[in-house]
Amino acid sequence: MNNAVSIKVNGREYGGWKSVKIDIGIDQLTRAFALEVTDTFPGNTDFHRLRNGELVQLFIGEDLVCTGYITVVAGSYDGKNVRVQVQGKSKTVDLVECCPVAKYGMASSGGENSWKGVVVGKDGAKNEIPPAGIQTTSWKGIRTSEIMASLAAPYGIAVHALNELGDKLTNHTVVPGETVHKSINRLITKDNLVVTDDEAGDLVIVDVGDAGDCTDSLELGKNILTGKASFDASKLFSRYVVLGQHSGTDTDFGRSASEDKGIVDSKFVTRPRLLVIKDQGQSAKMTCGKRADFERRYREAQYQSATYTVQGWRQSDGNLWKVNSVVRVLDKLLGIKDSLLIVKLTFSLSAQGMTTALTVLPVDGYQRESASGASKSSDAKESAWVGVVK
Repeated sequence: MNNAVSIKVNGREYGGWKSVKIDIGIDQLTRAFALEVTDTFPGNTDFHRLRNGELVQLFIGEDLVCTGYITVVAGSYDGKNVRVQVQGKSKTVDLVECCPVAKYGMASSGGENSWKGVVVGKDGAKNEIPPAGIQTTSWKGIRTSEIMASLAAPYGIAVHALNELGDKLTNHTVVPGETVHKSINRLITKDNLVVTDDEAGDLVIVDVGDAGDCTDSLELGKNILTGKASFDASKLFSRYVVLGQHSGTDTDFGRSASEDKGIVDSKFVTRPRLLVIKDQGQSAKMTCGKRADFERRYREAQYQSATYTVQGWRQSDGNLWKVNSVVRVLDKLLGIKDSLLIVKLTFSLSAQGMTTALTVLPVDGYQRESASGASKSSDAKESAWVGVVK
């Protein structure tokens, strides 16, 4: 199986990397990589062609892993060796670091009218957002996926809606000074959506476990090299309260419109610990309740997270390990026997060879809502491998 790491820049391929680190995660939105090669003095001059800001594709064998931009090209040398390090991030880095461009006089290389927001459906069909829909900072009664596409379009990023989760009509207004990522995060928080990037550098609205079940399990004594879990309870609470408000109507006004509230209790924490969250934008009692329930489940899942290291980058079927896939974990030392969600991967190459670090946690942590929905009393399912926090 070909595991050679290479990057393609301006039609040229660069390989031979001796040190590799590639980070991919559901929560981090932007993939990142760091590559290094050491050559005998005076070194390979081909690497001098690389420049910051150039579009780059990163491959493991024939598998495309990341599409983005070179952010660092560093060089060093001594009397014997020349070292070159190249770092980069996926295209979505511009959404994390930059603000929405509407109303600020910026244009793409083809002018503002060349911008096209693109939403790719699960059937592969493309829905293009006209320039008029992009040159704005406020939307009313528009699909969540289309608003995301409008915000991302000036940075050359499409939105893939592989399910119906982004079809809900909603209102949204950009807050001056916030980044595109923060604006999108406010938008998706209302419906507890999970958005990440893909190997092409685009945004994807995902559902839990979209990448499928892993062929291999993580099993102590079989393929696990190292394992760790901190079980940090500092971010757990006994009650989660989400406050919000919505516009009144002829029949819904006053306190009922201005004081939406969702309350969810946890079975994990027995002593009184209260967390109150002020929801932004228009809300509803049901929305606040779902948000409170999601907050509880997400925090409890983070508390139960564990990280494992295995040899190699691929499973026994030849496929790379993937985030948002479900893996069976059998670990007597940490007391884990469950099917868990892979939320972060780190592919590494060093003197110790190729390894993959996988961070896993309960699938419930990213479910949009529990089976019973949000309610005042929590139906939190206690893990078979983590006890109650007192």
